[in-house]
This record gives sequence, structure tokens and C-alpha cells, in this order.
Amino acid sequence: MDDSARRRIEEYVRPLAAGLDGVTRYGDVARVVAACDRIATGRDDLDRDLLYVLAVFSGQERWMSKMGNASRTEIFLSSLAIPAGTIRALLRGLARFERRPATPEEEIVHDAVRLERMGAYGIARLVAEGHRERSDFSEIAQSIEQAAAERLRTAAGEELARPRREAMLAFAGQLRSEVEEF
Repeated sequence: MDDSARRRIEEYVRPLAAGLDGVTRYGDVARVVAACDRIATGRDDLDRDLLYVLAVFSGQERWMSKMGNASRTEIFLSSLAIPAGTIRALLRGLARFERRPATPEEEIVHDAVRLERMGAYGIARLVAEGHRERSDFSEIAQSIEQAAAERLRTAAGEELARPRREAMLAFAGQLRSEVEEF
């Protein structure tokens, strides 16, 4: 896949990634792609094109599941000469990478998406989501602890998660302590 095809795919996904939830934005897609690249460093057992499209379309699972959107995306990707096998693997992978990743590429995307909800960046996202949902601080602390407890599928992902997890647990513990203090 050349740079021109990647740009066209990014242009296709950009309006989809403008989150109606008030939290998601297209920069999140670029972060997931960058995290995938970092997790995949040194691995030669990967289909890099599949990894890229899975990363770019991660977060669009619900949109892709609506009638017509998967076939529209399939036609679009075919017009860029993306192989049919890669497109099929993308559609299968989007349906399962969050809960049951079945390929190395899906495991990497799983971990990259999880890393977005970890560390200081993850805390900020969870606080914003908690505010949107009108959660109290105890509930936010709990959501931070739950996100920190999630296990990643790759050794590289776990290595990146370790300091983020520690920061989250320290923050949640301090938040909980201060909530309970008065």
C-alpha cells in the first residue's frame, strides 16, 4: 500500500472518527496507528497493510456494522487496489479484535486501542467520559482502576502499559482517598 492510498484511506475515515461522543477525534486514529507501529517494531510475521487498515478503522466497528457501510468500504478499498483478502481480514478483524483477537495484527490493534485508555492520556479521557456521563469521582476512580486492570495481548504492549498502569492506579487511589476524606 503506497502513501497515496494511505492518505485516501485517512480521508475516508476522518469524518467517521469525528466523535459525536464529545471525546473522540481524528487524532486518536493517528495515535492508534503510531502505537501499532511501536508495538510491531522488530516483528516480521505481520501483514503491514492489514495492520494499518485495522488500526485506521478501529473505533468504527459500529459504523461498519450498519447496513451498507461495510460494502461501501469494501468498494472504496478495492478502488485503491487493496487485495480482497486484506479487505475480508479487515471486516473479520473489526468484529473481534476488541474481545477475541485471532491474528497477530488484531492483537497489536487490541493493545494499541487499550493503550489509548491508559496512563495520563487515558485518565484524561476517562475523566472526560465520566463528566459526559455525569459520573461522580468514586465512579471515575473505579473506571480508571478497571482500565488499568485490563491485560494486553503482546509483550510489547504490556511493556508500554506498565508505567501507564502504575500512574493510573496511583491516581485512582489518591482520588478515592480524597473523596473519602471528607
